[in-house]
Amino acid sequence: MLVLIGTSSTGKTRACWEAVQPLAGDGWRLWHPFDPTRADAALEDLERVRHRTVIWLSSSSEAVTLPRRRLPRVVPPFHDETVASFIRRVATTNHVSEKALRELLGVRMLKKTPITALIEPLSIVTGIAESVLCLALPEFGPGPVNDSPGRFGRPLAQNRRSQERPACRRCVRAAGIRGLVNRWVTHEQNVCLRHQLWIGEGCTEADDQIEISVLPSTSRAQRHHRNLIARHGRRWVRDAFSGARSAFIDLVEDHFADPFGIIAEAQLHLRDVEGRPAPPHTLLSMLFHPQIVTLTGILANAEWIRRAMESGHVGWLAREVTRRDILVGYWPKENDPLIQWVEAHLMHHWFAAAHGYKFNDVLFPEETVRRPRSPRGRARP
Repeated sequence: MLVLIGTSSTGKTRACWEAVQPLAGDGWRLWHPFDPTRADAALEDLERVRHRTVIWLSSSSEAVTLPRRRLPRVVPPFHDETVASFIRRVATTNHVSEKALRELLGVRMLKKTPITALIEPLSIVTGIAESVLCLALPEFGPGPVNDSPGRFGRPLAQNRRSQERPACRRCVRAAGIRGLVNRWVTHEQNVCLRHQLWIGEGCTEADDQIEISVLPSTSRAQRHHRNLIARHGRRWVRDAFSGARSAFIDLVEDHFADPFGIIAEAQLHLRDVEGRPAPPHTLLSMLFHPQIVTLTGILANAEWIRRAMESGHVGWLAREVTRRDILVGYWPKENDPLIQWVEAHLMHHWFAAAHGYKFNDVLFPEETVRRPRSPRGRARP
């Protein structure tokens, strides 16, 4: 019996597989018992084992069925595309079912099977280098810290910290792709500035994306949002944007009577591909996106926390909401959604200050691959 040991992901299974390849020419048989379990299957059929048989007891059966050649049609991956979307497009373009393609890949995707097990067979089937797949598909990417070229700033898809949405349908068409493409996006990717399409909140299908060329302020807010991330940091802007959007829309739905017919007029112009008006929640997100981003800038700034700590109330924050034309005449009331977010944020702030700021990683998780900290205070040689 040959037992090969080593640390994880060092190529043990692959080395054994390459070692048994020459035995096939001498009439050797490879037997891999795995159903119902490897131990039970081996005991049940042990009496049928004959001479010149290799019994494979490895827990990794992926390498045993690696594909030998690529499919005829090459399908380049879309930027930040999901693995499931890429596999579906490869199968459709080569006129095979998705189930047949997954069988060809030879990887049994169980609960504990890492998604990176698909890199090598996908590279063989598509004819695309593994390094290219790792750069194009975030699920194959690195962990939260990396300084390799092309890695920094990519969406973190491993722990579902980023969101999965349809890619801009006009970007997909410009790339020569027919059909739906799902990709990983970060929280600020709500507008395709190149094609003036809303691709954010409420877009579950490509046909749900709405032309917003009649809302130039929404496009300017998209650029402002990116500037806020550069100024205050992605982690804090992401948390502030989520709170600002939910609080603002709740306030508008509760107190906004639309006396000038703004929402009714917007429903006539903001329609999807099939001519249907945007859903109410999506319409509010598009129409008031500039106000939401402005409120995000206030909440992402630590100034309001300092003022609230000194005065013991949020009067400065309420005045800023009015001064910046976010909600004219705003003053907090009972069960105010914005005040509820402020109280929860301050509670997290006090908790992190009392127990160590490493808890910020749990309270406000990273959304993209971040750059490692530069070493400081090192002694010069």
